[in-house]
Amino acid sequence: MTGLSGVILFIISFYATFNFFRLYTIDKKIFHFCMGTAAAFLALYGASSFLALFFPILDPDFIGEWSTVFTVAFLLSAAAALVRDFKPVFSRFPKTFTFIPLVLIVIYPMIIDTLVVKYWVLGLYQGSALLIALLIYSYKTYEKSEYAYMLVGVAFFAITFLLYWIPESLFTLPVYAWMLLTSSGILILTVGYNQAYHLEEQLIDSEKRKETWFA
Repeated sequence: MTGLSGVILFIISFYATFNFFRLYTIDKKIFHFCMGTAAAFLALYGASSFLALFFPILDPDFIGEWSTVFTVAFLLSAAAALVRDFKPVFSRFPKTFTFIPLVLIVIYPMIIDTLVVKYWVLGLYQGSALLIALLIYSYKTYEKSEYAYMLVGVAFFAITFLLYWIPESLFTLPVYAWMLLTSSGILILTVGYNQAYHLEEQLIDSEKRKETWFA
């Protein structure tokens, strides 16, 4: 079952990667770039065990761990970009500040052998990104109902996060279960962005502008 859930996670994450990078080509927002990159590493996580089958030299645990690090780092950068875009133009912080969370990638080798510290750091990154997303999308859903898709998607991530961090003595979430919950959240969030941003319409308009430009 874990293998099947990994395939599902890979397929849905790959779809999200393609979707967010398409959005990035339209509006050049840092948020969409970071979300696309995070989804790409999540797809790599889903495929890690299968990569080891074709390339025995690869360590699936190593790939999975570092895929997680890159994913959570880019997710918090996406959350920072979301906060920046939410602010009025005159009060926005510099774009480069949104990439500060990526410092995790640099410092992670220093804490990789400290089991408790690295889990707390990863949990702090995940929790911070979720809290920011829940607050902003709750407000946006109040203003515009189309954002409810994103709110539901983030809610799936929040449920997965809470279940994962419950002490094992009280509750244990199987690996395939949190993979499927995560996949569901990614799919709902991605479809929601297509609805809220009217992606297909923007792509058609983009193609029309290209045709006009080269006419």
